[in-house]
Amino acid sequence: MEVIVADYAGFCFGVKRAVEKAREAPKPVASLGMLIHNRQVVDQLAREGVRPVASLDEVNCGRILIRSHGTTPETLVRARDKGLEIIDATCPYVKRAQHLAQKMAAEGYQVIIVGDAAHPEVQGMLGWAGPGAVVVPDKKAAAALPFHPRRAVLAQTTQPESRLEEVAAALRSNTDTLVVHNTVCQATHQRQEAAVRLARQVDVMVVVGGKESANTRHLAELCRATGTPTYHVERAGELCRQWFINTRRVGVTGGASTPAWIIEEVVGMLTGEEKIMVPEEEKEPVTTQEPVASGQPVAPAEPEGNPAITGPEGGAEPPAAEAAKSGAFGGQEGPGVAPGETGTPEEQRNEMQQITARMLELRRGNVVAGTVVQITDNEVMVDVGGKSEGVIPLNELSHRNVTDPHEVVAVGDTINVMVLRPENEEGHPVLSKRRADRRVAWEKLEEHLASGEEIQGEVIEVVKGGLLVDVGVRGFLPASLVERGYVEDLNAYLGQTLRLRVIELDRSKNKVVLSRKAILEEEYEKQRQATWNSLEVGQVRKGIVRRLTNFGAFVDLGGVDGLLHVSEISWGRVEHPRDALSEGQEIEVKILGIDREEGKVSLGRKQLLPNPWDTAAERYPVGTIVEGKILRLAPFGAFVEVEPGIEGLVHISQLADRHVDKPEDVVSIGDIIPVKVLGVDQQAQRMSLSLRQAIREKNRKQAKPAEKPAENQNESGVKLGDLFGDLFEANQSTNQ
Repeated sequence: MEVIVADYAGFCFGVKRAVEKAREAPKPVASLGMLIHNRQVVDQLAREGVRPVASLDEVNCGRILIRSHGTTPETLVRARDKGLEIIDATCPYVKRAQHLAQKMAAEGYQVIIVGDAAHPEVQGMLGWAGPGAVVVPDKKAAAALPFHPRRAVLAQTTQPESRLEEVAAALRSNTDTLVVHNTVCQATHQRQEAAVRLARQVDVMVVVGGKESANTRHLAELCRATGTPTYHVERAGELCRQWFINTRRVGVTGGASTPAWIIEEVVGMLTGEEKIMVPEEEKEPVTTQEPVASGQPVAPAEPEGNPAITGPEGGAEPPAAEAAKSGAFGGQEGPGVAPGETGTPEEQRNEMQQITARMLELRRGNVVAGTVVQITDNEVMVDVGGKSEGVIPLNELSHRNVTDPHEVVAVGDTINVMVLRPENEEGHPVLSKRRADRRVAWEKLEEHLASGEEIQGEVIEVVKGGLLVDVGVRGFLPASLVERGYVEDLNAYLGQTLRLRVIELDRSKNKVVLSRKAILEEEYEKQRQATWNSLEVGQVRKGIVRRLTNFGAFVDLGGVDGLLHVSEISWGRVEHPRDALSEGQEIEVKILGIDREEGKVSLGRKQLLPNPWDTAAERYPVGTIVEGKILRLAPFGAFVEVEPGIEGLVHISQLADRHVDKPEDVVSIGDIIPVKVLGVDQQAQRMSLSLRQAIREKNRKQAKPAEKPAENQNESGVKLGDLFGDLFEANQSTNQ
């Protein structure tokens, strides 16, 4: 059967550009919807850190990737308002259509878009085309529109050009002024022409691409319109043999979002080159016939463990068995017994029957047990009970890269091996320990996938997007499934043995996807529930500071996060939690409140620290002069911190010897000033302070006594303030 691939099949310029931008973007990054309409590519990118989201509300990584289909201007504005970094992968052809839609709407035209109203590209264009825009799928819908004097027609870039022309023709009868912009991508037009041309030359047409892909669906429609049987598939596994009975030529094309490797898989399946799907050295011999209904072509089966049906190579029975039927091993001596051999004829017959039975076991694909008898630099000899020892080549010893066979086996070990060839040129069976191990490993993996039980595997390699793990076969652990959160450096896991869960398995594609995050999430949930059940108000618990915000710190108490408000961190004033705490720090906290319905826990830390007010009266007796820092100002005075956790009020009347209208006329926030303690109320946690008295006493101590003649003392007169000033101040302090 001849297989012909159409010109222009596979990624178009816009899709290729979008995928490249996604791969070059800092990770992780959120994609607003599927980057392209191909699930395989989207899944592959997800493993590399490109996570599709349905809306901007789901973005938690600080950056958003606008897919090839584009988006609305409102979405872009919202993304900027949220402070997101925008990586625009909109196809240039789509962007041109958006700008034309915006321009036509601004000039007063009603914009008509030919396309699928549910398609993201069309939804994005509608956002640029203004409120009066209309989407029409075909000429019938266009003809049903009411009259409008001015219209501009554009098309979804993946629409057939003929459909745009049909819609334009239908609109001319109910429009005075009609402007038509051909926004169909030329690459799409070329792809469609090439597909139709090929469809007319072949017996069957296969269109490869995502079922959600509009351009792929249009390709299939165009090919069917030629009268050639056409099938739309996403992967090679969907192909069915019945489609190609008595077929000589098959045409293959792919949508603009279909990667080359998927097209190659399909071509490989059609031409019988299954190695394109699975490397030949990784394939196990087929031992059971899969039903054709599965949609996948299968190789002829070789019966396993049933020597009565076929011989070692699937043909006639082996000579030994044939001889047994003819009586060579019956009650008479056969011609194979040479004169002079030792042993009775009965013993010889029994030995030959045992050898024959063992030879029948050494069929291609059989797994047998054997004993290691010799190890060389590049192979291992194993006694499997045949007429000669079997040989395991070095590359068939393990699925890992092995340079020294002694690292894997030792002489005397009993191992399971798969028969690759019953006999080589030298008469030795060719065996594989690697493939026998793989068969057992696959069976166990299938059991673990069904049961959900965890397995263990060693990380053997760091690859793009995740880790390769040895679980008997090579399993893939995506970076997003290694931990509960984002992992900065995957190299830290190299050589570690991890607990894992099998979440996806496809033996035909040699695909094993693992998750460590699933186990960690379950354990976290169990721990969280246990913590909730044990929490009580008043408890003192240890926790880890997970996140700092302007208003406090979130502390992990063991699966439950509690909020330690900034006012509860210390008795002293804390401007920002980072001034007292750091992320990852272990601290003790007290449970102040629990709201189980809302899932909230309030925490305190200062309650576990000494309260400075308990000894304030002893340490700051009335009359003491100390230095303090102005923390804040009020119309009635200034609040001064004399030590962390203790603040006092300097009343406005105590700021200066003169009349003060506003505290800021005398002091500023942040000033360090001397204050005199006028009173301490430990129970109310209040302290009265005076700046003017502290300054007066300070000046009094610094001033030298002035010696004045006695005769001049009466000339100046005596003032009441000089005699009773201190008494007045003390009385005023008491009244305050």
